[in-house]
Amino acid sequence: MATRAAGHSGRGGFTLVEMLVVVAILATLVGMLAPPLLSARAITRKAVCQANIRNLQLANQLYQKAFDGFYAPGAPGMFASAGTTDYSRVNCARWFGVRGHPSEPFTREDGPLSPYLSSHQVKGCPSFTDYKQGFESGCGGYGYNNNFVGQFVMRVRAGVYRPAHDKWHLSGNMVEAFPHPTETVAFTDTAFAGFDGDIEYSFCESPKWPLYPNRRVVPSIHFRHLGKANIVWLDGHVGSEPMSFSDEDLGPASMAGRSKARNIGWFGPKDNKLFDCN
Repeated sequence: MATRAAGHSGRGGFTLVEMLVVVAILATLVGMLAPPLLSARAITRKAVCQANIRNLQLANQLYQKAFDGFYAPGAPGMFASAGTTDYSRVNCARWFGVRGHPSEPFTREDGPLSPYLSSHQVKGCPSFTDYKQGFESGCGGYGYNNNFVGQFVMRVRAGVYRPAHDKWHLSGNMVEAFPHPTETVAFTDTAFAGFDGDIEYSFCESPKWPLYPNRRVVPSIHFRHLGKANIVWLDGHVGSEPMSFSDEDLGPASMAGRSKARNIGWFGPKDNKLFDCN
């Protein structure tokens, strides 16, 4: 009995070496599994974002059918109209919501598109949660092609545009101004590179301003989904694109380097081809 007991006690528990081997194996397994799990989560968030952004353009299509072929305005009342005396109500509306005063954040409801969204408010991108409060808060991380779709501008000739009338910012553009809707941007993932972090920004800026061609544009398209940005085109189909260039690639600018380092720039050519009206 004594011999058997002694033999049994000699095999009790794990040795230090055995414990270290087990820990090393577990660490290796975790290291192998972590990237696929993180990637799967990123892919899921990207898919949710694509559904969100597609719904924005579907709402815009419903809007234009209700308003005789005019898309929703991106920033109605952004500029003071002739005879305006109450400037506290100027710049208080966006395609996604409103605010009571220019110094306040926007809501995610009561914008021109709100009645045509199933939830009556914009759903935020699940991959865009770490941002600072900014001057465009409320858009959920999505931006509208306001330069061409969200305001009523007309092309005079290549690269030259003019407002359609004195209330051009109160209306979106006409459907017929975009003969190639499958190749014209409607909404994208967006952000603005603030000094202490990214902030929400409700417009996906084209590489060049249509009405101010000599003014440099600060980019706002955010490539946050595994290095790509989600885009919904005017016909309603959704895709994703990698960044082609940023502001520093266009020459010296006040934001040079900051935007590109935060994955903010443009995709496609360095002109307005993918944003332009006819």
